[in-house]
Amino acid sequence: MEQARAVPIATLELFDIPGRLISVEELKRGHINRTFVGVWEHKGLRRRYVHQVVNHRIFENIEGLMSNLEIVTKALQRHFERSGNLGGESTLKIIATKQGRRYIQDEAGEYWRTFEFIEDTTSYDVCPGSGAAFEAAAILGRFQRALFNVPPASLVETIPFFLHGGRRFSAFEESLKRDAKKRAGRAAREVQFALQRKELSSVLSSALEAGSIPSRVCHNDMKLNNVLFDNEGRRAVCLLDLDTCMAGTPLFDFGDLVRNTAIPCAEDEQDLSKVVVDMELYEAICQGYMGEMGAELTAQEVKLLPFAPRVLAFVLGTRFLTDYLNGDTYFRTHRPEHNLERARTQFAVVEAMERSESRMSEVLKG
Repeated sequence: MEQARAVPIATLELFDIPGRLISVEELKRGHINRTFVGVWEHKGLRRRYVHQVVNHRIFENIEGLMSNLEIVTKALQRHFERSGNLGGESTLKIIATKQGRRYIQDEAGEYWRTFEFIEDTTSYDVCPGSGAAFEAAAILGRFQRALFNVPPASLVETIPFFLHGGRRFSAFEESLKRDAKKRAGRAAREVQFALQRKELSSVLSSALEAGSIPSRVCHNDMKLNNVLFDNEGRRAVCLLDLDTCMAGTPLFDFGDLVRNTAIPCAEDEQDLSKVVVDMELYEAICQGYMGEMGAELTAQEVKLLPFAPRVLAFVLGTRFLTDYLNGDTYFRTHRPEHNLERARTQFAVVEAMERSESRMSEVLKG
């Protein structure tokens, strides 16, 4: 059997999957968890499953994390059943162990979980066109509406203050002051950029804390590559990576989708001339999202929508810069200054949105 490194086959065989494991190989995606795809054979038929090692250094409350996943996926499934699900959407399906548990801790202390593999789908790291942008935004809106009846307090905070811009900026300031790896000098331009825009970081988190916008269950990590499309790429059918589903604001998700999708380049693009707001993609996102969520948002949420993408880009850039200063302890990196490059790109996104501010606001008003 083909096998990726350090995969405990005996552990995977404890999940309630019929048949035998034929092969397993690593799927290179995501910054946090390690993901593998296993092929299982039963009575001559082969099916694929996703086996994942949860990064418990990031997600310290594994029980709470898996409880959140169960609450969210069951709420989505009930919504599909009530609505008739004419679009054929789906959600993650957790595969329990043979003892009925949602995860396993192996002998090395790693936490494993398993999902059904969602077949006949595709995903994109860079948006291929306005149709995909519209669909990603529309499924986000439907996702948020489907979770309206889930009380935010019923979900644990899987990563404390995950998108709390004020807290993230404070962490950056502390890292800058320590400069433990003596990297601040090499990041002087990015540090200055961040310090000049400090107030931007807390625009959304302050509104939440003041109660001027409501707390709602949202995805909190709404990147385009967390959207699965049908094989033709015409319709969005599922949202992935639900580990950060918890209390927040829909503005986090809208802002992150725009940040990641209407800027048609990689998150670590080194040619900053490519970092521009594609207004056609942005307009498609606004149309898809507002078509599903427009009637549900409060007046203050609508007022803050145009600023949300800039806030999310700035907060993420600050997080990359903080991790760079700390010595790359959070995000996976593939080269020595990868996190600094990521921060530089996200700050270029902020600048691009600053240049396009009036046009972005007009699209939402229309």
